[in-house]
Amino acid sequence: MLKSNRIIKSRRFDKVERVVIAFHGYGDDGDNFSEAGSLFLAPKLDNAIFLFPNAPHDCDIGFGRQWFALDEMSYNELRCGLEEVTPIVREYIENVSQEYNCKNINLIGFSQGAMIVFEMLYYPGISKIVAYSGVFAAPRDKKPLSNAEVLIMHSEDDDVVPYKNAERAKKNLENLGVKVSLKTCNGIGHSISAEGLDYGVEFLKSF
Repeated sequence: MLKSNRIIKSRRFDKVERVVIAFHGYGDDGDNFSEAGSLFLAPKLDNAIFLFPNAPHDCDIGFGRQWFALDEMSYNELRCGLEEVTPIVREYIENVSQEYNCKNINLIGFSQGAMIVFEMLYYPGISKIVAYSGVFAAPRDKKPLSNAEVLIMHSEDDDVVPYKNAERAKKNLENLGVKVSLKTCNGIGHSISAEGLDYGVEFLKSF
């Protein structure tokens, strides 16, 4: 079962109107990701709870956590990994929604975490998704069940997950009928800038 070691409330908080769950990247962990959350997310969204779960596995590179093993980054490898971890993630999201009695669930994911949030389109109950520097490994012959709006953010000079993956994700999501936008970044490689986090918050605030 997933858990979040850090739970952050927005600076202005009276009641839970939104739950934001942030999924870290390969070799990172929820605690580290929460540092950015406390600086750039919590001050700018009112009445929100921010959760930063740790991936279920120790990372193969010797530090941090991983949602699933990564080696060749092939479609088959990604699909196998996503299908393995998805039931765990779905159970966590459903438990969180019940715990906070909140249906406005927003997801943020970076890199491997972005792969996770893309996959949640195939389940109901998600309002908005922000995917930073990820790959959309769409299951074949399956339609999204979520009406979530998606924002993709990706740097043109990303040498870990090349920018073409963002363009491909946007096109494939549009073909599936998903409302999606792409924000192109420059000069930050495989990372999230402060500007990118701010842009993501503004996207979430629009609902």
